Amino acid sequence: MIKKEQKNAKKELYRRVILSVAAAGCLICVCCVAVKLVKGSHAGRVYETMRQECVVTGMTENLPEAATEESTEAEEIPHVYEEMPAVDFDALWETNTDICAWIFIPGTEVNYPVLQNAAATDPHDTYYLDHTVDRVSGLPGAIYIEPCNAKDFSDRNTVLYGHHMKNGSMFASLDRFKDNVFLEENAFAYVVTPDENMVYQIWAAVVYDDRHIMGIYDFEQDTSYQAFLDSLTDNRNMADVFREGMEVTTEDRLITLSTCVPNQDGSRLIVVAALMDAYERED
Repeated sequence: MIKKEQKNAKKELYRRVILSVAAAGCLICVCCVAVKLVKGSHAGRVYETMRQECVVTGMTENLPEAATEESTEAEEIPHVYEEMPAVDFDALWETNTDICAWIFIPGTEVNYPVLQNAAATDPHDTYYLDHTVDRVSGLPGAIYIEPCNAKDFSDRNTVLYGHHMKNGSMFASLDRFKDNVFLEENAFAYVVTPDENMVYQIWAAVVYDDRHIMGIYDFEQDTSYQAFLDSLTDNRNMADVFREGMEVTTEDRLITLSTCVPNQDGSRLIVVAALMDAYERED
C-alpha cells in the first residue's frame, strides 16, 4: 500500500511539474507576443508622429519654378508634382540623423523615412532590417538602403528594403502593384532628400528570387546593369506586371523596392521605378 501511495505521489509530482512547465511556456509565449505588439504599436506611433509633424503631402508650392509662375493656370500644373511631400529634415534628425530621405507612393501605405546606417563598416549592412527609426530593436524595422548605395540616391540603381507586415504597413501594400489596373492608375513614387525632390515613374512589379541585387550586379557597368534589366523581363512569372509602353534602359536611374512574398521562402516582390524628374529643394 505504501509503495502504491509513493508511486501515485510521484505521478502527481510529475503531473504538476509538466503542468508548471507548460504554463511557464505559455506565459513566455504570451509575453513575447505582448512585447512584439507593444514594440509594433510604439513604432507605428513614432512613424505616424513623423508624418504629422515633419511631412506634408499635396504641397503645390514645391513645384519646379517653371510650373509656379503667376501666368500658369492651375489646371496646367503637372499632376505628377501635386503630391510631392514637403519634408522637414531638421525635425526628423532630432529622432535619428541616419534618416537620408523620405519616400511617398500615392495609392499605397508607403509614406516613410528612409534610413542608412552611418556607423556601418559593412557595405551591405542590415541594421535597420530589425531596428525602427528610433533604434528600437525588432519589427517592423525601417525602410532602409545599404551603405553600398549613395544616400543621395545618385546611383544608377538604389535598392530600398522593407518588411511585408501583416497589418499592411512598411512595404506590404506594394502588393497592389501586381494588379495591372492599379499600376496604370498609380504611376508615380516620390523621393525627397535634403537637397532634391525626385519623381519616379513605376515601371514593373516582379516576383523575383532572393538574390542580393547590389551584391550580384555592378550597376556602374552597362553590361551588368543590362543583365539586371534582362533578369526582370526574362523572369516569366505570371504575377509580373509591366507598365505598357514604358521602356527602361541603362540610361535610366532607378529605385528598386524589395520586400518578402508571404508564404514563399526564397521569393521577393520588387517594384522598379525610373527617375523622370529631379530638382533642387528650396531652402
